[in-house]
Amino acid sequence: MWSTALMTTAETAAGPIAVTAQGPVRGSDGPSYARFLGIPYAAAPVGELRWAAPQSPAGWNEVRDATTFGPAAWQSTGGPLDGLVPGMGSDDQGDDCLSLNIWTPANDDARRPVMVWIHGGAFSLGAGSLSAYDGTTLCTRTDTVVVTINYRVGALGFLVLDDDTAVANAGILDQIAALRWVRDNIEAFGGDPDNVTIFGESAGGGSVLSLLSAPSARGLFHRAIVQSGATDLVLDRDRARLVLEAFARCAGVDPDDTAALRSLTPQQVLAAQAQAGGELFATVGTMPFHPCVDGEVLPFTWQGAAEAGVSDVPIIIGTTRDEMSLFASFDPAAATLNDAGLRARIAHLGQDPDALIAAYAETGTHEPPAVWGRINTDNAMWFPALRFIDAYSAHSPVWTYRFDWPAALTSLGAPHGVDIPFPFDTIDVGGWDSFISDPNGAHELARVIQTLWSSFARSGTPAASSIEWPRFDTDRRATLILDRDVRWVDDPNGAVRRAWR
Repeated sequence: MWSTALMTTAETAAGPIAVTAQGPVRGSDGPSYARFLGIPYAAAPVGELRWAAPQSPAGWNEVRDATTFGPAAWQSTGGPLDGLVPGMGSDDQGDDCLSLNIWTPANDDARRPVMVWIHGGAFSLGAGSLSAYDGTTLCTRTDTVVVTINYRVGALGFLVLDDDTAVANAGILDQIAALRWVRDNIEAFGGDPDNVTIFGESAGGGSVLSLLSAPSARGLFHRAIVQSGATDLVLDRDRARLVLEAFARCAGVDPDDTAALRSLTPQQVLAAQAQAGGELFATVGTMPFHPCVDGEVLPFTWQGAAEAGVSDVPIIIGTTRDEMSLFASFDPAAATLNDAGLRARIAHLGQDPDALIAAYAETGTHEPPAVWGRINTDNAMWFPALRFIDAYSAHSPVWTYRFDWPAALTSLGAPHGVDIPFPFDTIDVGGWDSFISDPNGAHELARVIQTLWSSFARSGTPAASSIEWPRFDTDRRATLILDRDVRWVDDPNGAVRRAWR
């Protein structure tokens, strides 16, 4: 059992020390917070541990420095997703990537609410060290303990091998291992292990949905916030096999030769991952390295888990108003769509063109390219979220929102990812002040979101002064609109919702 009484005066003067199950760590002091960075929660996933469940890290005897971030998981840079929003990738990558970072008002015995952020990045990019995720302001303004984590991404996190020594959903198992570490150690950092909220955006929101669906994650968190995470992209075993075969072919090895797959260098893995992603676009979709219904880690799809009542924790869940505008460049033909082309696309979705075109006209959207933009957002993001909300709210508390604060580029509206820095109020870092419209005004909405998210973490009910946010039910469908005028409305765009089959 470690004791800070064993530390020398010089050691304690150099920075705050906390004692973990593996050994003591020294962080750094801010004006009203302490920060601990790069703490390993699992061993480096190399050799036989590649595509295996995460293992406990080795302990240490000396006080370990925790003043610098650990490396990000191996990930491609320069791909089609780079640059869509500011600073989502990391060039500082390495094998020993399974670490986490903690911001706390004080590493005392106050047992504060804990908020664990899971980064996004299409399950292929990102890290808990990105500047947008700096927890300083969130922790100091709301008196919470903020944790950000790394997890394996891309092929190393989500390739499904047909081998008993490998696991599916390694990246999700990493997240579960990090939550176990938080449960076992966060009290030493001023946090309450019995009051943990997980939250994340995009693939981070999808990770939250995966954790809500994973039986082995039960009890490790007590509330959840899903920002733009609900899609229908969860793989089944058949599609996961297609991904494995394409990846192995691109790597030049047999898909069932696990030893050969594990002997690939990280650079070879990333090269095969990039090539396979292009080949799989037409058959598997835009995100082939994605959580998979494997029957063990994930027995159900996210929607199936909601319908089965796998989790009953309270949730906040929502989308941005114009999610898919961020990806408009991937479909250049949509910009010149005429009425006949629009109707053909709607019919291909199995929907009634007359009914949908009329419903969107009621909302003021008339031109075919604009109508298709709305349809693309609704089909890809809003309706998967609504289906999940309808199922989950049948047995658990749900609050839902729509994020309307726009990007600086008018044509984007309020696109996917525009909300990323708001919970942290990091609008002035990493180029976000150029991406978001009116960054000075955006700070006011950031404060509101911090208040709502942290009050939810503290009590299970989101609350802020002068803001009413009714709990969701399928009759009223109350939705909070996050914009200059924060307000709730019943069943926004209800005519469109009813027109979809």
